[in-house]
Amino acid sequence: MDSSQPPGTEEPELRIDDLARTAGVTTTTIRLYQSKGLLPGPRLVGRTGYYGRAHLTRLRTIAQLQEQGFSLAGIAALLQRWEGGGRLSDLVGPEEQLGALLGRRTEVVLDAAELLGRFPAGSMEPAQVQRAAALGLVEATAEGRFRVPDARFLDTGAALAQLGVPPAEILDEWEAVSAMTDEIAERFADLFERRVLPDAWRDELGGDRATGLVASLGADLARLRELGEQVLLAALDDSIARVAARRFEELVA
Repeated sequence: MDSSQPPGTEEPELRIDDLARTAGVTTTTIRLYQSKGLLPGPRLVGRTGYYGRAHLTRLRTIAQLQEQGFSLAGIAALLQRWEGGGRLSDLVGPEEQLGALLGRRTEVVLDAAELLGRFPAGSMEPAQVQRAAALGLVEATAEGRFRVPDARFLDTGAALAQLGVPPAEILDEWEAVSAMTDEIAERFADLFERRVLPDAWRDELGGDRATGLVASLGADLARLRELGEQVLLAALDDSIARVAARRFEELVA
């Protein structure tokens, strides 16, 4: 049994050092979030505090919101409004709903050897790591490790490298495709604002129906996102099929 698991619990729990290492933050950051009311306190067993999965989920939600440009004060206000008056320690659902809106990303924290070990030997140079960091694909932690916000990039990037695509070209393609998907995302955001948002939504946010409105709009936005993904995948699949068939015919000829 894990030494950090107190007796009599079914779910493994973490001490603050373990939580910080798993979340890719410092223990000082965790204490800061607790002092600002962003993170519930630990469950105390004697003088030892234990943190669970809900705390890890909260830390990841805060990180995602910060990446979206929210300040800590803004995050606190958003979470309080989303809770609808509930206690922070009771919050479970809002994290899941916010996560659905912010993406299906799963972060991973690796040391340098583990990160480089995902790619063919010698293919990943310091220049590529620095460029990946500039693109927001990887970031160094205070503990000297590397946090990858979206493990999917690491998995697909490593797979492409194993096929023989140089990491520099993988980053070129990521940057180009990301610009295209940003444009597509802007189109869907415009569609949401023009056709889904109610005319008086700003006024309703300040009234008694604010909590219900936020929940409803969150569900609508998540549904629009899901449909947008389906449209994009279908269009991409059709395009690849047509282009690949044409290119193959040219190669055979």
